[in-house]
Amino acid sequence: MMNGQAYSPIAGLYRQFALYYVIGDERDIVRLRTNYRLEDVYLYRLIPATPERARALFLDYIATANKLHERAQWYNEIMSNCTTNVRSHIKNIGSARPWDWQILVNGTIDEHAYQLGALDTSLPFPELKRRSHINERARAADQDPDFSSRIREGLPGMP
Repeated sequence: MMNGQAYSPIAGLYRQFALYYVIGDERDIVRLRTNYRLEDVYLYRLIPATPERARALFLDYIATANKLHERAQWYNEIMSNCTTNVRSHIKNIGSARPWDWQILVNGTIDEHAYQLGALDTSLPFPELKRRSHINERARAADQDPDFSSRIREGLPGMP
């Protein structure tokens, strides 16, 4: 969205918002949400992928960001949103599960990933989500050079 532009789900169906990828380091991106926008942020450990798959996923994201720089694309509430685009990247590296209607319901992808076994299932999902909320950790770690380590301390499944 452009500065001063308000989000609207209806407008999100009609090519009103340019699609863009935010690229930054973890501290900048997480701190913006936890310390300034005061949004709830959760950090989950995904069931480990091979280094080759992780690299392929990263490169697919970069390729898409470069394509967006060359040719604009549009956000679409149903077909090209945060969740469907993540699934598209996962599909591009050959790891996507079959399409599921839950992909369209923003705000539930963490529970969907849990149901698919992509997150630690040793805890019931509500407990995993409660323990994965990192806002207080991010605020406490604010300028710490070990920000990434500090926000992971004590999280379920983290080494």
